[in-house]
Amino acid sequence: MRQVTIADFKIQTTIVVQWGEMDAYQHVNNVNYVRWGETARVDYFRAMGFIINQDPKKMLYAPILGFQSVKYIAPVVYPDTIIIGTKTEAIKDDRFVLKSYFFSTQQNLLVAIQTHEVVIVDYNKQQKIAIPQSIMDEIHQIEN
Repeated sequence: MRQVTIADFKIQTTIVVQWGEMDAYQHVNNVNYVRWGETARVDYFRAMGFIINQDPKKMLYAPILGFQSVKYIAPVVYPDTIIIGTKTEAIKDDRFVLKSYFFSTQQNLLVAIQTHEVVIVDYNKQQKIAIPQSIMDEIHQIEN
């Protein structure tokens, strides 16, 4: 099986590890991976054409995080730079699944994988909706 590399991703996010992100065990605390993953997810949304900071009432619908998990593979320590590659793994009727792969440049190693399940919410109706065709088209444009 071929190993995943950062070159496999069109959407990439660079994170410079900060000294204050380390914990008492002398490695980056796990909550930071969730925060870094959020940044990567927003970068993916922006590539899809979502304007993240606009008034939700002006949007027909928007992506909302429905579930996330992180698999920790190797510890990260300061100093380091993490390059996160994000791609869509699956499109379902009511959600799409992003995967973010965290690569340490210092260790030249995959250090974590985050799964993000994203639902689409109609802001006027205040409810989850099926994935619109326009969103599927945006995802296919990014991934192909």
